Amino acid sequence: MADHTANVSGGKGKIILPWVLFAVTAIGFIIYAIVSGGNQSNVSTGNVGEDAVATVDGEAITANELYQLMVSAVGQQALDQLITEKLIDREAAKANIQVTDADINAELEEIKANFPDQATFEMQLQYMGLTEERFKQQLVPELKLRKLLEPQIEVTDEEVQKYYEDNKATKYETPDQIRASHILVKDKALAEQILAEIKGGADFAELAKQHGTDGTKDAGGDLGFFGKGEMVKPFEEAAFALEVGEVSGVVETEFGYHIIKLTDKKPASTTPFEEVEDEIKQTLLDQKLSERASTYVEELRDAAKIENALSPENAA
Repeated sequence: MADHTANVSGGKGKIILPWVLFAVTAIGFIIYAIVSGGNQSNVSTGNVGEDAVATVDGEAITANELYQLMVSAVGQQALDQLITEKLIDREAAKANIQVTDADINAELEEIKANFPDQATFEMQLQYMGLTEERFKQQLVPELKLRKLLEPQIEVTDEEVQKYYEDNKATKYETPDQIRASHILVKDKALAEQILAEIKGGADFAELAKQHGTDGTKDAGGDLGFFGKGEMVKPFEEAAFALEVGEVSGVVETEFGYHIIKLTDKKPASTTPFEEVEDEIKQTLLDQKLSERASTYVEELRDAAKIENALSPENAA
């Protein structure tokens, strides 16, 4: 019939900094824990420690072996993250920028809005070895960068209006929609028998529950609202030709034999510009912040003297 796929999305785009990723953050914490537990003066040489972090039949796996494996896999990426955070911290301090608990909590709530529920969000944190408090700490550099860059970014009324006009057809216009219920069976003779019972006054929803062969049967055959192009052609043509409350004849499609009842109609509509103006402005602001952030960070790195023991040119 139609492909109705769940899409979990929403909230402000978290697109400024690459380190706001669960996997990188979790690995970063592990590396930090290993380094902190060893002799930090030996980090550049990799001599973190020979204490066993695990044993296999009495044979030790040392902290140094684990450290070397992680450095080879994500060490450069994690160190680059720390360097960038240090640069942003310095610029934020110069500009007297503070990130408050209220800032962090507001950002966290927007991120949570991208998940279907709190339990799913917590499951993701647990999977990556993070607590909510640790994750909140990782939001601070992004918030500092946002506060540094927002005064440099302008979104004009003309840009907002143009975005609305350019995207009106795909984002802000809803075509005619109808709501219908159906009873789907495999046998034409059975479909004709059911249709006769409906004409005789039998309850459509009860017959759908009794005879329906698809996933809508338990809901009395209800398909919800849909527009043109979402259902197979013979079904669509028959459904859109009905008046509210009217029942079709037997309609054959590739799925079998349908009896369709139209239950509601929605005329085409357009979301007014005023209702989405602020949302569009935020979208454009996020886009510009993302574009500016990457070049800004590179400018900070170019202006700083950075010595990186893990860089390829310093590798042993």
